[in-house]
Amino acid sequence: MCRFAAYLGPARPLSTLLYDPPRSLEVLAYAPREMLNAAVNVDGTGVAWWEGDDDRPLRYVTAATPWGDTNLPHLAPRLTGRVQLAAVRAASPGIPFGPGNVAPFVFEGLAFSHNGWLGGYRKGVGRTLLSRLPDDLYAAVDTVSDSVTLFATLLKHLRGEARGDLAAALRATVAEAAEVVTDAGEAATLNLLVSDGRRVLAARTSAGYARNSLYAVRDAGAWAGGAVLASEPLAPDLDWEPVPEDHLAVVTDDDIRFEPIA
Repeated sequence: MCRFAAYLGPARPLSTLLYDPPRSLEVLAYAPREMLNAAVNVDGTGVAWWEGDDDRPLRYVTAATPWGDTNLPHLAPRLTGRVQLAAVRAASPGIPFGPGNVAPFVFEGLAFSHNGWLGGYRKGVGRTLLSRLPDDLYAAVDTVSDSVTLFATLLKHLRGEARGDLAAALRATVAEAAEVVTDAGEAATLNLLVSDGRRVLAARTSAGYARNSLYAVRDAGAWAGGAVLASEPLAPDLDWEPVPEDHLAVVTDDDIRFEPIA
């Protein structure tokens, strides 16, 4: 469970999501308005971003809140990214605390975040999903985390039948997760966020449970010339559009479009 946001557009400071807006991720850490399963998001803060033409994302994560970290409030206004993913964490029961479990996670040129939970993760759901990974991806999973397991599952599909198509891999990931939790008699919330540094994609869906919120805005306010996806509107005076339930949001340099997941 968490609140997350992503930006794509002209390079801007990392504070553009974390600190600057009226309802920044810092505010959503202590005063979210649309959370389904938690009251606050104070178990960690993270950001991944791409600089210049480098196709490898940088990452900063901390187990502290946005205001409690020693360095991030000073670094965020000075570091810039043309693509940014950021999150504040509400830890799920059974998932360890610490920076290793704070999104966004990065691997093989991608950054990934998950707003939600996998029911029964420590009762067999996690073991089932992990058992389906190829050896190298299984070896790369270095923590007990439903979010990291979902990221590894996405990488598996991206290498396999999706043939590098990020949207197809995202669809396959939520379908497989929904299948496993449903077979186990559990539920899951599956708002997933991923970027390869050229585009940003998000899924808004769940299995046997209500959908978490997700919004989009383009070329507005402080983000003129760019686009933002966010769990909640970061600047309420702008014209945010809810991402439809059971849809993908695909953000490119040219537009934001919504596509059915199924």
